[in-house]
Amino acid sequence: MDTLYRRWLILGMIPRHGNSITVARIVEMLLATTNLEAISTRSVQRDLEELSGTLPIVSEQKGRTLRWSWMEGSHFMLPAMDPHTALTFQLVNSYMSSMLPKPSISYLQPYFKNAAQVLEGNPEFPLSSWMDNVRVLPRGLRMELPCFKEGVPETVYDALLRKKRLSASYRPRGERRVKAYLELNPLGLVFVENLIYLVASIKDYTNPVQFLLHRMESASLLDKPATVPEGFSVQGYIESGEFSYPIGGRKIRMKALFDRDAAAYLHETPVPGTLSLADHDGDTMLLEAEVEDSHQLRWWLKGFGAQVEVLEPPELRRDFQEMAGEPPGDLQVRTELTSPGPTQTAAFRKAYGPTVRSSLSLRLGGERLQVGRFEGRDFCIGQLPELPLSRAL
Repeated sequence: MDTLYRRWLILGMIPRHGNSITVARIVEMLLATTNLEAISTRSVQRDLEELSGTLPIVSEQKGRTLRWSWMEGSHFMLPAMDPHTALTFQLVNSYMSSMLPKPSISYLQPYFKNAAQVLEGNPEFPLSSWMDNVRVLPRGLRMELPCFKEGVPETVYDALLRKKRLSASYRPRGERRVKAYLELNPLGLVFVENLIYLVASIKDYTNPVQFLLHRMESASLLDKPATVPEGFSVQGYIESGEFSYPIGGRKIRMKALFDRDAAAYLHETPVPGTLSLADHDGDTMLLEAEVEDSHQLRWWLKGFGAQVEVLEPPELRRDFQEMAGEPPGDLQVRTELTSPGPTQTAAFRKAYGPTVRSSLSLRLGGERLQVGRFEGRDFCIGQLPELPLSRAL
C-alpha cells in the first residue's frame, strides 16, 4: 500500500513538458509532506523507471543529473476530472482567456482539452449541455475586438506578472504621432468589455495613468523592478471613480424625470445611490439619487434620449440643455402623436410654411402644451404668438 501511495504522490509532482524535476527534489518533497517509510533516492528512482514503462513520463540527462517530466502534449490527472470541474475549465476558456497571461493559457491547454472530452464524451451528464444553454451578451451594441500589435499583450502581461518595468510606444486617441514612454511601471490590468487598459505610472512619478493596449505600437520588457505607489491597489483605483472619468471629484444629488417605460428599467436595476423613485405624473417618474459626478453619468443619461429630463443640479441640467441645443429654462420636448386642427394648421402654414411634418408635446413649467413641426422648425399649438419655440429645440 505504501508503494502505491508513494507512486501516486510522485505522479502528482512530475511537471508538464517544458519543466522538469530531479529525483532528489521528489525525495525532499515526499519527506516533507508524508510519514512514509522507505523513501530514498533508490526507491524513487525505481518507481520512476517502472512508471515510465506504462505512462508517458520521460527523463532527460542534464549534466550529471537526470530530470523527469511528462511527455510533450501529455498530462496525467489525478483524480480524474469530474463534470463540475470540466464545466469550470470550459467557462474559463470561453470567457476568461483574455484575462490570463499567455504562459497560463499554454499551461491550461491540456485541462481545457480534457474538460471538453469529459463533457462531450458523456452527454448523459446533466452539465454536458450547460455550455449550449448559457450565453453572455453585452447590453449595448456588440463591438468588434480591437487589433493588438504582435507581442504587445504578451509583453505587458509578462511585465505585470514579473513586476518589471517596460517601455512602450503609444498612439494617443486622435493623434497620428506615436509617443515614446521609456519607463512604465505596470500596476494592473482592467477589462472594460472588449477594451484592455493598462494602469501604469511613468518613471518615478506616483500618479497612475491609463493606456489602452490596442493603441500600443510596441512594448519591451526592461530588466528593472517596477515601482508601485504606496497604498495603491487596482480595486481602490477603480472605486475612486477613475474609470467613470469623474468631474470635480464629488458626489451630486441628481433629480431627473424619466418616462414611465424607462423608469421600469430603473426599478429592476436601481442606480447606485438611489434615494427614491416615485410617481411624478401620469407619464413620468422622478428619480433622486446621490451619484458621482462623472462623464460616465452623462453618457448613461444621454442613452435615454428624450425619455429623460434632468432637473437638478443646475450645472448638470445646463449641460444637457446645451447638448440638446436648448436655451436655459424649463423646456423639454417629448414625442406625442397628435394632429393640429384646421385653424391651427392655417396659422402655422402662414407663419412657418406649408407642410406639417409631425407634432410633439412640450412641458413648460409643469404644463403640457402641444407642439407641431414645419420644415424642421417647431411651434406651440394655440400659443404661437406668445411662445415662439423655433429656438428652443
